[in-house]
Amino acid sequence: MVIACLALGVALSGTSYAKILALPVNSVGTPQLKANAVISSKVKNQSLLAVDFKPGQLPAGIRGYEVVEGGPIIAMNQIYNSLLMTCPAGKKAIGGGGGTGGGIIPGDGPYIVVNEPSVDGSSWLVQTARATSGYSALGGRVICADVP
Repeated sequence: MVIACLALGVALSGTSYAKILALPVNSVGTPQLKANAVISSKVKNQSLLAVDFKPGQLPAGIRGYEVVEGGPIIAMNQIYNSLLMTCPAGKKAIGGGGGTGGGIIPGDGPYIVVNEPSVDGSSWLVQTARATSGYSALGGRVICADVP
């Protein structure tokens, strides 16, 4: 008898619990939320859009994207070849690279040995080297932009 009463109580309470959770669609909104009820830990990552933020809350991002091409720089009877590509005034190098031509000889080169931005971020340097003096052609590009 005790078990039957207990089973009846569980069955009835489960039904009542389900009815409480059965809210109509869109029945809870901003007016029903208490102040500070929605905090960062309760918001799913990657779920907000730019329109969900006030002006100035998001970083401005990159503007003024521009590709600056350099070269070709031709080196005859040299071990090293260098190409420095500089961004227009006020812009920063956000990427870059280069390539060499003129017939790469295994064990001799020319091979890219430096491929990096300058310390102040205003330019990009590409250098080649080879084991013995010879010919190389070096070209490259730097991606420049206005960075906040």
